[in-house]
Amino acid sequence: MADTPQHTDVLIIGAGIQGLVAAKTFLQLSPATSILILDSQSSVGGVWAKENCYPGLKTNNQLGTFEFTDFDILDVCPGAIKKGQHIPGEVAYEYLFEYAKKFDLLKRVRLGCKVLTAEHLSSGADGGWSITVIPSLGDITIPKVDSGDLTTISSAQTVTLTASKLLVCTGLTSTPLPISLPGSSSYIPPLLNSNGFRRQATDLFSSPTINQVAISGGGKSAYDAVYAFASRGKKVTWIIRESGHGSNYMAPAHIYLGPFRCWLELLVTTRPLGWLSPCIWGDSDGFGSIRRFFHNTRIGRLIVSNFWKKLGGDVIVQTGLREKGPEVEKLIPKEEALWYGTGVSIMNYGEDIHRYLQDGTVNVVRRDIERLEGRRIILKGTADEAVEADALICSTGWRWDSGIEFLPKSEHANLGIPSAEYTPTQTEQWADLDAQADVEILERFPILGHGPSTRKEDVIVPRAVNASIATTTNEKLKAEPEKQRKEQLTPWRLFRGIAPPANPQRDLVFLGMMSSFQTMLRDEVAALWAYAYLNDALAPPVGLSTHPRSLQSSEQHTKEVSNATGSKNSWLYETALFSRFGRWRYPMGYGSRYPDFVFDAMAYFDLLMGDLGLRQWRKGWGWVGEVFGGGYLRGDYKGFVEEWRRSREKTST
Repeated sequence: MADTPQHTDVLIIGAGIQGLVAAKTFLQLSPATSILILDSQSSVGGVWAKENCYPGLKTNNQLGTFEFTDFDILDVCPGAIKKGQHIPGEVAYEYLFEYAKKFDLLKRVRLGCKVLTAEHLSSGADGGWSITVIPSLGDITIPKVDSGDLTTISSAQTVTLTASKLLVCTGLTSTPLPISLPGSSSYIPPLLNSNGFRRQATDLFSSPTINQVAISGGGKSAYDAVYAFASRGKKVTWIIRESGHGSNYMAPAHIYLGPFRCWLELLVTTRPLGWLSPCIWGDSDGFGSIRRFFHNTRIGRLIVSNFWKKLGGDVIVQTGLREKGPEVEKLIPKEEALWYGTGVSIMNYGEDIHRYLQDGTVNVVRRDIERLEGRRIILKGTADEAVEADALICSTGWRWDSGIEFLPKSEHANLGIPSAEYTPTQTEQWADLDAQADVEILERFPILGHGPSTRKEDVIVPRAVNASIATTTNEKLKAEPEKQRKEQLTPWRLFRGIAPPANPQRDLVFLGMMSSFQTMLRDEVAALWAYAYLNDALAPPVGLSTHPRSLQSSEQHTKEVSNATGSKNSWLYETALFSRFGRWRYPMGYGSRYPDFVFDAMAYFDLLMGDLGLRQWRKGWGWVGEVFGGGYLRGDYKGFVEEWRRSREKTST
């Protein structure tokens, strides 16, 4: 190992969808840039890496929504997928592998590399990062960027790399939450999290000793595991925590709105329906007056409320949750659809999963797990009720931080990462910003003040006008202490969900730290935004606040804002609005921790495109095309990177 750190211009952590498209975008715009992509897995693809794709796993996406704007999936996998079909996991992996191959990314990827620490070299004006890497899958080779020679690192070594720019593209479904059930260390049958299940699924399916499986969780990964085992003839006990959020909304790929059969993925990028979603960045779509009618008038709010009630009710009716028997009825979501983000998911199975609940293959238990004993799963609130299983799969969520230790810890607040390391001053500053953001959010969208309660630490009591609403919410939470998180971490606080709120060096972005539909398109637009941000080429950002207020901040706070943005027009307050909006809009999702949205996706694309100085209305025919042109797909954004390049060249001349 070299005595001095090896250097690269751009270091990307994560070789999934976001990491690959970020690398491709940088090379398209700056071909001479040296780029290194690190990933801890044994293949590219992230969630869709080869080792994660068990037989029968499919994307939520149907043909047409799991493709980049400049790379057709049918060119890679002709005949493997047809219109109206969900994309098999192995096809998704092959598509991403071929994408990396076509755009010459594979030679820049180093697999089996786990990043331990990222230290900011912030003493200089240019910044930069020092990265510590350890092999995760045995010996690895790291290229010396200048010479092209390779350095071999054994599994017992670490290596230090430096980079001028760092792009963290690890996403939010990389590391499952640890299984911390009492007695888990002595539990005898296989005990697996979501990643463990996906990687051992084939062996579990074929094992003659595994006939009865317990699965814990109510989200999409739990649904996938239940269907995978039940469809192979295994008995399943499906445990959904009574104290948790319950089951997701699971809709068919096509739903009926009145007499109209609508493709759900396309529905969420149809502008007129987006107007009915309360959204803090909604005005960026150019239809602010219509949005104000829906959210700031009594009749408008009535329309919005009835729309969301009908949408959720229609999903329940069209999936038959109330008519298919008592077991299926246990899957009815706890709250109205308005309050869920990507917890509104899609049934992508080859048959009706509910039939396995009806015929007794799957038994649903709405209880919390108290502890594990030997081969028994003891349920809370019962004297002797227990579940016996040959394996327990815990599909109970993911770590929502990056999994990387950022140094120095004193910069965590400026970087906007989840942390327990804020100083008292930083904590006070963000509490003040959050409280003011809460007031503005609830003034602009009064309906959001009446949502279901969430975890106690997510609630900041707003001032004055909304104090009664917040007080009521806090009272609810005092009676539900089990909903409080054991580990207190701050939420992601990123400008536009991408950039640190106070990092004047502009040498770091986080991509993919959000959950939404239309992932491929979102990742492409975000990659270009990140390139422009890191190269100081963004247009002046439009503020989210409709009535900028005095931040009532200390002299030090004002200094931090000025250092971060070059002015007192605070990225910090904009970041607080963006972050706190999710807490109020999607309390049944992950909104208080990171951006989690569905019908707000188009307005988000508009927000980023506006920062880039690009056309937001892309249907043609002005507002007529936007209103009547249907949902947005990748073809509407085809060539937008070159469009941005040409606009920059025109501006420079």
